[in-house]
Amino acid sequence: MELIARVEGAYGVHFVRVVPIGTRFECNVRPRLPIGAMITITFAGLLGVTAEALETWRTAHAPTAELDRRCYRPTVLADLMSAANAELFLELAREASADRLAAFARDRGGALLAEIRGALDQVERLDLLDRGDAVDRLATRSARFATILGIRDVPDLAGLHPIEHLMALEHAVVSWMRATAEPPAGDLAALARSIPTDTASAAVSLPWLQWWWQLAHSCTRGDLVRIVEAAIELARTECRYRTTREIARAALDEAARLAGLARAAPRAVMWSATPSPIALAEISRDEDDAHYAAYMALTHCAHAIAAALRDDMDPADANRHAAELLARRGLELLR
Repeated sequence: MELIARVEGAYGVHFVRVVPIGTRFECNVRPRLPIGAMITITFAGLLGVTAEALETWRTAHAPTAELDRRCYRPTVLADLMSAANAELFLELAREASADRLAAFARDRGGALLAEIRGALDQVERLDLLDRGDAVDRLATRSARFATILGIRDVPDLAGLHPIEHLMALEHAVVSWMRATAEPPAGDLAALARSIPTDTASAAVSLPWLQWWWQLAHSCTRGDLVRIVEAAIELARTECRYRTTREIARAALDEAARLAGLARAAPRAVMWSATPSPIALAEISRDEDDAHYAAYMALTHCAHAIAAALRDDMDPADANRHAAELLARRGLELLR
C-alpha cells in the first residue's frame, strides 16, 4: 500500500505524519529531504489505513520509527492514482505545470485505457457480479484521472450495462487525453533556443542535466525511451564512419544496455524534482529508474560521439558538438 506524506521538521529532526491517521515516522537518512517536500511511502504488507495497522507495520519494519530510505521516494503525479490517501493531496495536480500534466495524461491515460480495453476483452467470460465489480473499480480510477487533470464535464454513466459502461469510459478517457496531453509547441521552441553550450565530457554537467529534465517534462516516458534509442542509432552512425576506438564501442554497448533497462524500469522518479546546483552529486545509481537509465544512456552516447569527433576537432568542441547533436535529435522526435 502507498501513502503520501509531507516532510516536517523540528529541532533538527525530519519526520512525516501519515494522514489522516497522524502516525509519525522519522526520515533523517542523508541526504535528507527538505521540509515541505512530498514523499510517497510504500508500506509493504500494510493491511489497512488505521492506527493499529500502522503500529503493527512499524513494529515489523521500522522499530526505531526511522523509515528506511528504500521505503519512500519523491511524490509524482502518478502517485495520485495509486496512493490510498491521494484524495487529501489533489492540490499537487493544481500546482503542476502544463507539461507535467500532459505527460501524466498520456502515460497514465494509456495505462488506464489498457485496463479498460482488457476488461472489454474479458467481459463476456466474467459472471455478472465480478463484471460489475471490475467496472466499478475502473470507473473510480477514471474519475480520479479526470479529477487530477481538472476535467469538469465528467459524464454520469451510472445504470449503464457493464459493456456500455466500459465503452463509455474508453471514449471519455481518450477524449480527456486528447484535450490535455499535447505539450505546448512553445515549450519545444524554448528548449531549442536554450540548448547548453557546456563542454563537459559526456554532457555530465548541471546545465545538461537541467536541459534533459526540461525535455523529459515535455514528453512521456515512452517518448523518452524513443529519444534514447534514436540517440544510440545516431551515435552508431557517427562512430561507424569516423573511428574504431575501443572507448566508443564500449560506450555504445553500455548505452544499449541502459536503454533496455529504461524500457522495463518499474519507476521513473529521478527527474520528479527540478535539478539543483548539487543535483549531480546527489544522483545515485538506480537502474530500476527509467529516468536514471535514460540519462546515463544519453551520456554514454555523447561520450562515444565525442570520441569520434576528436579525430577532427579539439576535445572541448567535440564534447559540445556531440551533446548538441543528441539534443537536437531528441527535439526532432517530439515535433
